[in-house]
Amino acid sequence: MAFLLDTNVWIDLERGDEPNVIERAQQCQSSGLYLSTIVLGEIEAGIQRSSRAQYARETYNILLRSRPVVGVDSGCATIYGRLRAHLLDRGQIIGANDLWIAAQSICHDLTLVTANVKEFSRVPDLEIEDWR
Repeated sequence: MAFLLDTNVWIDLERGDEPNVIERAQQCQSSGLYLSTIVLGEIEAGIQRSSRAQYARETYNILLRSRPVVGVDSGCATIYGRLRAHLLDRGQIIGANDLWIAAQSICHDLTLVTANVKEFSRVPDLEIEDWR
């Protein structure tokens, strides 16, 4: 099984204050932890606004090292459009970045690891785990 890490999981790993998240991430090294370009953008915005930008950048670079990064391609865009239409039709829309992350997870057959289960649970066909 392979996993895509949501922004809140990255923050947990950076802070080191969620032992269950750290343990699961260490256990899953061989099965694959993937990063999203959308999550990387959210993390970058946080670094830019951080009062500890240098520390945050160093930690970010360590966590990023040797991890495969999932981008957005036409397949992801198609899934994003289908999901957005589905959620709009039901009045259950989620944030645009979260929807892109969900589309990437589905497109690449990855389980999304997030603490934001309530929002992501609205997305059909999305496999979710909360490691907290």
